Parts: sequence; C-alpha cells; structure tokens
Amino acid sequence: MTVSQAKPSTGIALPVAIQSIEETGLPFAFISDLVLKTLYFTGSMLGRDLSSHLCLPFNVIETALKFLADEGYISAAGVQTSVLSRGEAIGAGMQYFISSAGRQRTREILMLSQHAGPAPVTIEDYRALVEQQSSRGVVVNRQMLKDACKNIVVTDKVLDGFGPALNAGHATFVYGPPGNGKTTIVERIAPLLGDPIFVPRALYVQGEVIRFFDPLHHEPITEDLPDYDLRWQLIERPVVKVGGELIPEMLDLRFDQTLGFYEASLQMKANGGVFFIDDFGRQQYLSPAALLNRLIVPLEKGIDYVNVARIGTSVAVPFTCQLILSTNLQPQNLMDEAFLRRVRFKVHVDNPSIDEYREIWKTVCKNENIKHESASIEYLIQEHYLRPKRAFHGVHPRDLLNHLIHIASYLGIEPTLSHELIDAACRTYFVDVD
Repeated sequence: MTVSQAKPSTGIALPVAIQSIEETGLPFAFISDLVLKTLYFTGSMLGRDLSSHLCLPFNVIETALKFLADEGYISAAGVQTSVLSRGEAIGAGMQYFISSAGRQRTREILMLSQHAGPAPVTIEDYRALVEQQSSRGVVVNRQMLKDACKNIVVTDKVLDGFGPALNAGHATFVYGPPGNGKTTIVERIAPLLGDPIFVPRALYVQGEVIRFFDPLHHEPITEDLPDYDLRWQLIERPVVKVGGELIPEMLDLRFDQTLGFYEASLQMKANGGVFFIDDFGRQQYLSPAALLNRLIVPLEKGIDYVNVARIGTSVAVPFTCQLILSTNLQPQNLMDEAFLRRVRFKVHVDNPSIDEYREIWKTVCKNENIKHESASIEYLIQEHYLRPKRAFHGVHPRDLLNHLIHIASYLGIEPTLSHELIDAACRTYFVDVD
C-alpha cells in the first residue's frame, strides 16, 4: 500500500512514488489490458509517452509491454535516442504498435470497460491518504475569515456563524434572502480547511474503475514537489456545488453503460473540501428530509457507503467534506424542528443595511476601477430603493455597475456614476411590476 509523507514546507501529504507493479496494488493483467487499450485507441506510442499517459513510471509498465509483445499483441520498432533523458531506459524511446491480434483481443476487453486513461489508485490507498488530508483539526478564527472575505462586505455576525461550524466540521444551514453573498462566502471558505490536497485520477475497486478527478469541481495546481505517485492530482481544496438539479443518483456511483466504468459521487469529489448544496428545498426529486437522511449519518460517522452494482457490493469510502446547505426559503417551511436540530449550525445572511449597501458600492467601484461618487449613490438609494420601496441586496451594486459599464460602452462614453447611466442601468436590471 502507498505510504504518505509530508513536504515540510507546505504540510501537503505526498503519495510516495511507486517503483514496481506490486506497489501500485493493481493486478498485472489489469495494467497489461490498460496498456493494450491505450495503444488500440492511439495506434502507436513512444514508451515514455505511454508511461506519461498512464501516470506510471516506464519501469512499471515495461514488464507489461514485454508480456504483450511475447503474446503477439504489440510490436516495437526503432529507438529515438533524441527523446531519452539521461539514465532513462532504452525502451522508453521505442515506438510501440498494436498488432491485428492485439486489436482483436482489445475489442473483447472493451466490452467490459473502455477506460484507457491514467492507472487508478486502489480504494485502500485512497482511504489512507484521505484520512491524512482531512480538514479535521484545523482551527479557524475570525481574522482568518475576515482575510478570506476581505474584498466583500460581510458582517462579523455572519462570520461568527460560519467560524464555529467550520471548527466543528458539522453541517451548516445558511439561509436568508437571495443575492446577499451566501455562495460567495462559501466559495471562500474551502482554502481555510488546510493545504492543497491530492485526489486520485481514478479508483480501482475489485476490477471496476471509478473516474474521480473532475475538472468541473477540481482546480488543479502546479507546485514544485519531490517525486510522487502521478496517479494522484494536486488540487485546491474543492468546492463541489449543486443546486436544484440534484438527483439521488448523483449521491452514489453512476455507471456509464457505454463506457463501462463508474463516476464518483459528488460527496466523494468534495472530500477534504466543501459540499455545497444551494437552493436547498428546491430539489425536484429529493425532499429535504430524504436529502438530510442520506448525508447526515455519513457526516457524523465519517464514512459513506457507495454501491458498486456490477460486483454486487457496497464499498466504504471516507466522508470528510464540510456539508453546507443554503436556501432562500423559510427554514420552518422546509423541515420540522427535529430535522432542524440535526443541522446544528445555522447562519442567517440577511439583506444589507443602507450603510452596508454604501460600503458594497465602494468595494465594487474599487474592483472595477470606477470613481466612487457618494452623491450618485445617495441618488440611487433615494430614487430606486426608498421611493419604490425596493429591498437592498448585496449583489445589486456589482450587477448594476456591470450594466452601467456595458451601457457606457454601447454609447461610446466613459463609464461614470452619472444619474443618467444609473437610471439606464436600473431600467435594464430591475423589473417594475406596475
């Protein structure tokens, strides 16, 4: 099994570089099939390119290449010494081709699984590294939250609601009117949970492959690190966000009938970071009670169970994400008091006061390099909020300024906080129900 080590300067837990097939934890036949499928789809590859594609050192796949050549499934021709690095094996510079017999054999393999990407990590190695990378034990204080939210206007009352919840690692219920920064605050929380983490590109469970790394939710980063197992990808602490489109299948392994492999569940992809369920209560196929029942118990125990249907069993996987539920509905309309107690931390993010609204305008003007005019903001407040009795929302200044900039561009004039441009921006942004 992979043993993890930490880089002293960062605290990042490193998956130790592998040196043999045995250290991968994968069957020899699986690696051989993976090599064969890759050559089937590409036709031919240099040994070093094949190694890079599979995220395995060349010396690990060299034995598989020899076996496949002996069986007549592949052949090798020529050595491109110009591509070889000092000390690199000669085979890494050879061009490998798939044979007719190899193509026939691969067609049989592809009926079971078409995975021909990076070699997967065993579920046992995944569990070991996830526990080491867990955010548990990280202590968040008010100053850390203020620094994370320094470019947005957030009250201490709101920050003080999030802080203890992060330290407890328990589910958090965020509620309040829309457009006041609930999502923005949550997205800035993840880096506070610790250093960047490694996630597997894919997982191996009793012959089945589970695709894990997801560019939609995982932000890869480049860092100067010692040699490590390249089957893992270094990422920022993830924020996996889902809203009203959430369906029960997303909370379990999803099997692709065409490709023959699984996709990891959303909560697995969120491990080590934040699992953010927005628009809680608006899920069409999941009631609030059913959703809580599915997630709260794994959160409390730190273990989830996912169904690997093709082998007829469930597999225990870590559950180390920070669960945050956000809604603009009234909490008491979503669930009864007993269910509300199960989500121990509640944070109310209300509409900004007039003074807070003014501060938000200063911030967005600075961000867009637009001169802030206090008199123009007072005009906006009086004419477009107080007079029509319109509620203040934290997102309004950013959106209105964006409208104003585009209107000025259309008119061919410099964007300023003039009354005329403010009026034009409000006409295209607000809906006058009268």
